Amino acid sequence: MLAGWTTCPRCGRTLQSEEKSVSCPACGLTVYANPAPTASAVILDDAGRVLLARRAVDPGAGLWDLVGGFIDEGEDPLDALRREVREELSIDVEPGEYLGAYPDRYGNDGVYTLNFYWAARLLGGEIRVDDSELEEVAWFARQELPEPAEFAFENTVQALDHWRAQVGSGGGEK
Repeated sequence: MLAGWTTCPRCGRTLQSEEKSVSCPACGLTVYANPAPTASAVILDDAGRVLLARRAVDPGAGLWDLVGGFIDEGEDPLDALRREVREELSIDVEPGEYLGAYPDRYGNDGVYTLNFYWAARLLGGEIRVDDSELEEVAWFARQELPEPAEFAFENTVQALDHWRAQVGSGGGEK
């Protein structure tokens, strides 16, 4: 994602580009192309259904997603997960089993991401959807999930496939 970088943000000189970095020969600045980390929740109810959210914004407006978002600099991933769920749904969750990390992109031309997923349980409260980010939410049984093409991101499909495999083998619903 550094392909468009031509001028040093520190001193204004021309940058030298490498495959995964840019550097400034004048002031010594080097910037590496690193993925942006995200934290998301596979929120489960007592019946073992998963909560999906339909995105209101691009990338992927109108498509399904799991609740989560970008981890702020210096923020613990589980704190980011809790914060994102509170911001988007006005509820609290307790993260449980770690499901995995999946690389992806935030849209076709967006930044590369590294997406961390945890199973999570509601701690109570009433879901109130932040309509600036989400159109709606709905509960789905594992065998009733939308088709992969109906999801905004491949990493969400991968995380749900992992969760379904665990549920099918007796895990993932603790």
